[in-house]
Amino acid sequence: MDGAKLTALFEYDDEQTAKNVNNFFKAFKRISRMAGEDPSALKSPVITDTPVSHDGGNHNEDKLVEHINATDLAPKIMSDVRFALNHISQRSKMIILGVYVDELSQVIMAEKLQCCKSSYKIYKKVALNEFADSLSSKKTILQLDLHKENGKELV
Repeated sequence: MDGAKLTALFEYDDEQTAKNVNNFFKAFKRISRMAGEDPSALKSPVITDTPVSHDGGNHNEDKLVEHINATDLAPKIMSDVRFALNHISQRSKMIILGVYVDELSQVIMAEKLQCCKSSYKIYKKVALNEFADSLSSKKTILQLDLHKENGKELV
């Protein structure tokens, strides 16, 4: 790996990356429903590779293709989210599950972490960036990249 590629690893816009992950999780409950899973199942260490079956109902062809594509993609996303959650710090995992699965408020999360609100905001940004790092791993199925480059020229 040359120096420019290595430097590029550190050239992400942490603020925008955190916003991208936040936006990803806004759609997460819908993704989990399409995968036929309860989002709270992410709290469980059990990982299943059970195949997903699709009904062959009589639908408009375009809607059927769109539905099949979405339902085929949703379990892969869920699998990648599980992987990412299992490869970040415990505090970051607690934040992501608390905020996006349990829908806990900022005040309650700060209490759970035993920190002030301003520290919690910093911890949350770190958690979202850790999640983005893990989600784009070569070991995930889709290798979703939620990072935002900060636009600086590499030397």
